[in-house]
Amino acid sequence: MKIGVIGPSDFEGIDKGLVTKLAKIVASKGHEIVIVPHKGSVSEFFAQEYLSKGGKKVYSIIPLDDKEFGYDWVNTEIGEQISCGVWRNQPEKLNEESDVLLSIAHAVGGMIEIGYSKWFKKKPVYIITDIDNDRFPKRIEKKLDLKYVSIDEFEKLI
Repeated sequence: MKIGVIGPSDFEGIDKGLVTKLAKIVASKGHEIVIVPHKGSVSEFFAQEYLSKGGKKVYSIIPLDDKEFGYDWVNTEIGEQISCGVWRNQPEKLNEESDVLLSIAHAVGGMIEIGYSKWFKKKPVYIITDIDNDRFPKRIEKKLDLKYVSIDEFEKLI
């Protein structure tokens, strides 16, 4: 299974130990991961921890053709590159390449990626409550397959 990992570009309020625990779980189950590897982000850290724990495969969604914004802040050295063309295509490509999404903590970009999950192989989005217990509005929850789970519950489900 390919797990799309989403999270903030910084670690404000996020326990790195819990992120490491999640990465170890995903690696131990033999799943592959799909990320957008912003340098210093939760997703990049997750991928590094996943690989250090014996993770199988990382796919990095990178806008290799983007002339408007570029991608200098992206770690192009981690994982197998999958071009999404330009940034505007990134949420769609992440969803296309993933079987499920793992939301480590809410972020603006992550909200977009979660929203796109409605249209691309509608998939479960696991939101880790040990790290971020905020919920989406009920109106949005009805349209998506959101699963608010603890790390221990997530381990049993994947």
